[in-house]
Amino acid sequence: MASLRSIAVPVASDAELDPITGDLLAPFLQSRAPDSAGHADVQDHLVQWFASNLPDYKLEWQNSTTYTSGKSQKGGKFVAHHRSNLVFRREPPWTRQGQANLLTLAAHYATPAAAPAGAVGATDAAVSCALLLHIARSLDRYAAQMYREMQELGEGGTVPMDMGLQFVFLDSGGLEDKDNTGAESLADAWEKATNPALPASLYGYPNRLNQVSLFMLLDLLGGAGPRVPSRYQTTHWAYQAMARVEKRLRDLKLMDTASSGGGAFLPDSSTPVHQLGMASGWATDRDDHLPFMRRGVSVLPVVPDARPEHAGTTKDDGTNVDRKTVRDWSRVLVGFALEWLDMMEVEPAAPTRRRRGSVRQRP
Repeated sequence: MASLRSIAVPVASDAELDPITGDLLAPFLQSRAPDSAGHADVQDHLVQWFASNLPDYKLEWQNSTTYTSGKSQKGGKFVAHHRSNLVFRREPPWTRQGQANLLTLAAHYATPAAAPAGAVGATDAAVSCALLLHIARSLDRYAAQMYREMQELGEGGTVPMDMGLQFVFLDSGGLEDKDNTGAESLADAWEKATNPALPASLYGYPNRLNQVSLFMLLDLLGGAGPRVPSRYQTTHWAYQAMARVEKRLRDLKLMDTASSGGGAFLPDSSTPVHQLGMASGWATDRDDHLPFMRRGVSVLPVVPDARPEHAGTTKDDGTNVDRKTVRDWSRVLVGFALEWLDMMEVEPAAPTRRRRGSVRQRP
């Protein structure tokens, strides 16, 4: 298997993360409250960005409307709340509907309704959205080459081989949205979206929700010195796999935060699964992964156990984002995805003929 050094894990640059001109971060640094002009602008940006940079991804809009009432709301009348989740999906070209399993990375793009006027939510969660774009762009050429090699070799058609990618931008306020409105709507829709039956010679997942091999939620990233604990026993093995990627990158001296004395982002790497405490706390009990977890999806929240200093205030404007930390998150997340999707032997610059073997192992 190729090493993290030899494949030169792509890293988000300072220019891309600039809060004024960076093409990854700057477009998200505006008020994105639902139904606002900034909210619509970010939606348009996502659609245009994928169409221009990653045209092989299919776009799915998942829209919903809920109603609330109360004495303080327009004289007690019902008030409509519209939500639009954006999903960008890339599957192996030989698979039929319902055949591919999908590594799913998600973040909420809307700013919380309770956020102060003018708040742009850099760490909540513009940085997470920018990281999703970086991961998608970094993996695209590896996915294209892997699918091409597999077709040439006549591979595919088995559960371990038919792996795809899914990037989800949720229309909710993350931890501030106690009802997880956008996430709840999407999880419910996927559970009800049944896939057609496939021939007996193939396999298929019953619905869209079953196709999610792992749901990784990114939230509240961008502050210095983050500590992300392992929150669920059922995905501790996946957490440990990501922690091993971080350790190898640090051992290779490829992490920018090592020079400033930064500790591990993922500190529970050596904790045995039976010693994990029961999941609890603000970052566990209220976030966008919960509607999916309640429906049986394997979830891995990449959410620090402490909020960044200025999260939820007007000072969370991008100027306080720790770029070294974000660059290192970009390395860890891309490295983890490359290994999860078994792309470590892929050489995008030159097709190879060697046979690939799955490196993912569940306990």
